[in-house]
Amino acid sequence: MLSVLVWWLAIQVVALLALPITYRVLRFLPDRGIAMARPAGLLLVGYAFWLLVTLGLLRNTATGVVAVLLGVGIASALLWRREGGEIRAFLWRARRELLITEALFAIGLAGWALFRAYNPDIAATEKPMEFAFINGILRSEAFPPRDPWLSGFAISYYYLGYVIAALLTRLSGLSSAVTFNLTNATLFALTLSGA
Repeated sequence: MLSVLVWWLAIQVVALLALPITYRVLRFLPDRGIAMARPAGLLLVGYAFWLLVTLGLLRNTATGVVAVLLGVGIASALLWRREGGEIRAFLWRARRELLITEALFAIGLAGWALFRAYNPDIAATEKPMEFAFINGILRSEAFPPRDPWLSGFAISYYYLGYVIAALLTRLSGLSSAVTFNLTNATLFALTLSGA
C-alpha cells in the first residue's frame, strides 16, 4: 500500500500545480475546475513533456519531468499571484465538494489498486503491449520512442497516455510493473471523481 501512497502523492503534485490554471480555464464550471485539476494537470504536464522532448528541447529523463513541472508551477504561481485571494475564497466556500472529490479519488484509487493486487498479472488482451510501450518510453531518451516490437523503429501508434504513465513512473520512482497496475487504478479513480 506504500506504493499506492507514493503514486497518489505524485498525482497530487501534478494536480496542485495545475489547480490555478484549471481554475482559470474552467471557471465556467460550477466547481471552477477543481474536480478536473487532476486529469487536466496530467494532460497539461504530459503534453508539454511530450512536445518538448519531441522537439529535442528536453530529454526523456526525470530531470525533464521536473523541468516541465517547474514550468507549470511557474505559470500557476503567476496566476496565483493575480487571483490567489479569489481561489482561496472559492476553495474555502467549496471545501465540502473539494473533500468529497478528494475522497472519491482516494477511495477509487485505493479500492481499484486493492482489486488489481489480487490479479496483478500483465497478461492477456493488450496488457503486454501496453506494458512494453511504457517500458519502451522509459528506455527512450527522445521521442518518438523506440518500438519494443519492431527493433530499430519508432512506435507508430498513439502513445501520449503511455507517456503520462511513464512520466508518473519517473516522478514516483516506482517500478513500471507496479505503476502499470496503478495506472489502471488511476483511470478508474479519475473517472469516478470526474463524474
